[in-house]
Amino acid sequence: MEIRELVPLLNVEDLDRSIAFYTKALRFQVVREFQAAGRTIWAMLQQGSVKLMVHRPDAPGSAHRRSRPSDGETVLYLFVDSARDWHAALKAQGVAAGDVVVEPYGMEEFRLRDPDGYEIAIGSPLMQVA
Repeated sequence: MEIRELVPLLNVEDLDRSIAFYTKALRFQVVREFQAAGRTIWAMLQQGSVKLMVHRPDAPGSAHRRSRPSDGETVLYLFVDSARDWHAALKAQGVAAGDVVVEPYGMEEFRLRDPDGYEIAIGSPLMQVA
């Protein structure tokens, strides 16, 4: 008996806004959708082997997430080849992102928030381990 994968599910206020953010800024693709009462209320997004679900419940209440300081109870951490390249690409799109910092644990990373206030960290290792 084993767990095959972990896919975060984010409850969001505006599903279209969230899908636009993740597909445009972070290059995900919509691979599945579910509709109820004629509108999409859930979508599976994917980029390579990385998956993320977004859902529009009746009352997601994201105002508190948007106002929280950094390091809330959940951070979506995306490992990339070059944090600096991702940072430059996001800034060129007008996405508000923090500065790239070198962390003592060997990562170069920066943070941003999605439209519902979920914190996203994007990082790359300073040295590749063989």
